[in-house]
Amino acid sequence: MDKRTDCPDLGVAQVFFEYGNMLYRIAFVMMKNAFDAEDVVQDTLIKYMECSKHFETEEYRKAWLIRVDINLCKNRLRFYKNHPRISMEQLSRYYETKEDTRLMDALLLLPEKYREILMLHYVEGYQGKEIARMLKMSEASVRKRLERGRKKLREIVGEV
Repeated sequence: MDKRTDCPDLGVAQVFFEYGNMLYRIAFVMMKNAFDAEDVVQDTLIKYMECSKHFETEEYRKAWLIRVDINLCKNRLRFYKNHPRISMEQLSRYYETKEDTRLMDALLLLPEKYREILMLHYVEGYQGKEIARMLKMSEASVRKRLERGRKKLREIVGEV
């Protein structure tokens, strides 16, 4: 007898309908915020969609989804621990002077290619090598954009 008849292959929509709330609750408890929990559930469903494995039973499918969900949470938490970050809302609380506000406003006026690199480096705390890998560019290009971005930022702050 074909085992596929015991546990039919379910589409992502069916899996989401059946297990989505459970996966979300697990992720929410681990991540402690709704946005990250939603991202983890979405990543879990993407992993399921990419998975070519046949599940012997429905319990095995459920266990696999839970394990993937938990592992993705752990990975994300580990990443956050290794790459401390500050949100724009948190940054705005630290605007003590008009100078600080002016600097953040100037940063937002920069062209995207400079703003992105400056934000990744100074706000998110990534090193040049990591930024180069993420943006698929050379480290020399990252260093040059950091240099040019700082220069443009000084020019904008000087004008304002």
